[in-house]
Amino acid sequence: MEPFPTRYHSTIVYVVTAVLAMGVSLLSFDVLLPLCAIAIALLGVPHGSLDLHLLSTKQQRIRELAVYLGSIAAVLALWYLVPTGMLLVFLLNSAWHFGDCDLRMSGRWRVPAALIYGFAVLLLVVDPADASVTWILHELVGQQASTLAAYDLSHIRMAAAVAVIVLPLIGPSLDRQSVFLRSISVVLVAVLVPSLLAFTWYFAVVHAWTSMNSLRHHLDAEHPWGWGKTLRAAAPLTMLTYAGIAVAAIAFSQTAILTMLFVVLSALTVPHSRLFHRVYA
Repeated sequence: MEPFPTRYHSTIVYVVTAVLAMGVSLLSFDVLLPLCAIAIALLGVPHGSLDLHLLSTKQQRIRELAVYLGSIAAVLALWYLVPTGMLLVFLLNSAWHFGDCDLRMSGRWRVPAALIYGFAVLLLVVDPADASVTWILHELVGQQASTLAAYDLSHIRMAAAVAVIVLPLIGPSLDRQSVFLRSISVVLVAVLVPSLLAFTWYFAVVHAWTSMNSLRHHLDAEHPWGWGKTLRAAAPLTMLTYAGIAVAAIAFSQTAILTMLFVVLSALTVPHSRLFHRVYA
């Protein structure tokens, strides 16, 4: 039996994990919460832990590292001072980062198309009216979560589904069939599983896994890093992130681990999206 061509590997991963997510969605909410936290921690966090390898030349590295750490500190401070405002910043930055990385498009329309695609993905996989999302929002911004959950986004989410399917087909692609299957998987998961699980699947598989795969080729185009080398390179910052979460868990024992993960992700995403833009620019 002939092996699947390499260009189909990503498509197989998307489809198989999408079906797996649909099966996992049958589990109780109490089981889904720790599973989502584990998936985000083990699959999502490491993809941002390669950021230090994207820093510029040695002369600029100290300055960029200072900007990187300063951005993280500023985000954490804003979560404490103005959580609702920081939630909006997190969503805006996540939309840009998803579109920038996951929508392969060039030309002058790249930036607006990336923003539209990123917002469309977020609107699909994060439904404020979904109970799994309402719980997280309440943990992050308190009673204002009820206001966010009150909006009926059904028609907007239908338009978002169209955007998620159509936009990737406009840009250049070696295999439009694979791109189409990925988009259909995103829409089906968003519709059929709880939003928290849908976001976890998109973030951990469609975004994080794909980004790490691209990055290991970007770091050495002639001799792409193997997955073992890639994970070893990501390990130091990943362990440091886990240690930070552990300290926060002790200091804020009343806050759920999953909530802390989202805060940490938002803090890492601000400098991470800036550095990762170099991979796709």
